[in-house]
Amino acid sequence: MICIILLIIVVLILYPLLYIVSLSVSDPGAVSRGEVTFLPVDFTLDTYKYVLQDSRLGSSYINSIVYAVTGTLSSVVFTGLMAYPLSVSSFSLKKPLTIIIMITMYFSGGMIPTYMVIKNLGFIDTLWAIIMPGAVSAYNVIIYRTFFSSIPTALRESAVIDGAGHLKIYYKIILPLSKPLIATMSLFSAVGLWNNYFEPLIYLNDYSKQPLSLLLRQMVIQLEFSNQNMKDLVQSLTVNTRTIRAATMLAAMLPIMCVYPFLQKYFTSGMMLGSVKG
Repeated sequence: MICIILLIIVVLILYPLLYIVSLSVSDPGAVSRGEVTFLPVDFTLDTYKYVLQDSRLGSSYINSIVYAVTGTLSSVVFTGLMAYPLSVSSFSLKKPLTIIIMITMYFSGGMIPTYMVIKNLGFIDTLWAIIMPGAVSAYNVIIYRTFFSSIPTALRESAVIDGAGHLKIYYKIILPLSKPLIATMSLFSAVGLWNNYFEPLIYLNDYSKQPLSLLLRQMVIQLEFSNQNMKDLVQSLTVNTRTIRAATMLAAMLPIMCVYPFLQKYFTSGMMLGSVKG
């Protein structure tokens, strides 16, 4: 019975992905008539040719990779450095800082004050406008602190006896034992940065610096506009908005889907270990 239930769940999860793949490689006419349900109808790659013909695609992919990698690294570094003191029982400001961090989980300045801060710092149209606002998350700090607290204090005490300081303890003991946590949170951060389009839409005015998510959004909007014009009717017969959406979704998901298998073992153990203590 359990196997049947799990099989049903797998089908429900895989069907939307298979449906998107079928839409992207099916004939636009068949898609418009609603003939595509599970398998492709009149297999064609015209949609992918339309998506790949844009010269901005390569630079947008590179921008997204840079934002995701640098943003993930900064998140791991800054969040870990903030969470470690909060996991040390002898730290006198542990409780006040924890309260202040938790307050930010429920209250924020809002979009306009945040934009003003980014602008006054000179981050508009720069890499820092995408990375710095999300470099430290209060929720992630709590998770890191909980995980660090679960590491036996005897390891820290033995290192202190040997003359190690807090930075050496952090880099030589805490980080190596936190690989599952770091891999899990890195995956969450990378996915969030890869799919992020609202902050780039606000802070990046230079098209050469925009990520893949913004380019795909612009391509879909342009196609919807062109389909309203009779002069573009020939083009609309080879691709349409539904097939373009499907192809762009797959183009955006592919890098993350390639990375996930390498982090899966850490992902599972990291989720379990991060919830041991409250």
